[in-house]
Amino acid sequence: MKVLIAAGGTGGHIYPGLAIAEKIKNANPNAEIVFIGSKVGMEKNIIPQLGYPIEYIRVRGFERQLSLETLAAVKGIFDGMRDAKKVLDRHQPDLVIGTGGFTAGPLLLQASRRKIPTMIHEQNAFPGRTNRMLGKKVDRIAISFKEAEQYFPAGKTFLAGNPVRSEYQSMDRQHSRKSLQLLDSQKLILIMGGSQGAGSINQGAVALMDFYKNRNDRVIYHLTGKEQYDKIKQAVREGGMDTSGNIVVEAYSNEVYKLLGAADLVISRAGAMSVAEIEAVGVPSILVPYPLAAGNHQDFNARVITDQGGGILIADKALTGEHLIEITEALLKDEPRLKMMSEITRKLSILDAGDRIYAEINKLMEN
Repeated sequence: MKVLIAAGGTGGHIYPGLAIAEKIKNANPNAEIVFIGSKVGMEKNIIPQLGYPIEYIRVRGFERQLSLETLAAVKGIFDGMRDAKKVLDRHQPDLVIGTGGFTAGPLLLQASRRKIPTMIHEQNAFPGRTNRMLGKKVDRIAISFKEAEQYFPAGKTFLAGNPVRSEYQSMDRQHSRKSLQLLDSQKLILIMGGSQGAGSINQGAVALMDFYKNRNDRVIYHLTGKEQYDKIKQAVREGGMDTSGNIVVEAYSNEVYKLLGAADLVISRAGAMSVAEIEAVGVPSILVPYPLAAGNHQDFNARVITDQGGGILIADKALTGEHLIEITEALLKDEPRLKMMSEITRKLSILDAGDRIYAEINKLMEN
């Protein structure tokens, strides 16, 4: 079986593609998998490191306003369609999967025209324009939230969830807390705003760290994002906050699963993968959707949890240090509410997303 996976742009598209590839290879070691991406996204760095071959097609995104960049993007569509044809001619795949990114559109459209079995994976509760368009053409649509079903043709979707790392399926809270040397009396607050960082969350975090800097019963683990690390680290130093004590500030972590597993509360953006990981662990959350996300999709993602009572939604423009301190402290003092939020969130999780997607792949291959 030969599979092409179009996955690119951001980690939120790339990592689900990699999880699907891993599931296919585990179930079918002889399967040949090739990723298709563009040279303007993160995929050019991430995918080769994990040992998968990757090829590139010429595409680029649209600006919201008419400009020379828009005209270049239109040209990119035609370039991408030509490149997609060449890729399909060269590989003759048995299946083409799209998990998002600029390359998914041309490749999936060309594959559907040739009657090659096709599938897309939509990570968000509110699908992007490309996937809404592709939904009319492809054979199957894996959705991560039931709320996304209404935006696609009837009968094509199945609820898959977002594939998360295997570590989330064997999470041990006590082991996670012990590895971080946390006392039973300490409440861990995890703050994360994504790989690039979130300015509003980071500023709120500085206020929160200042408020808790002399309290040993509160531990803050703050992931600033690479671009804002130096700025936040300086603010922490100037504020006299002891990072050798109950405050930890890092740019990023390769073990977010361990931090989430140990946390009593997480303050986060509402990207699809972050929401899936929060659900998998069942950690209470304060979610601050990125206000400029396409179609406001992070707000939709957050509400999957917050509308059920598993978390609290704060609009980015409403996030202040004082407001964050007030809500955080009220939650940490209310153990019954934290327990209820945890139970609600965990019930929303889908831990067998890879299995569900692979089962549908087999059905496509049988037809």
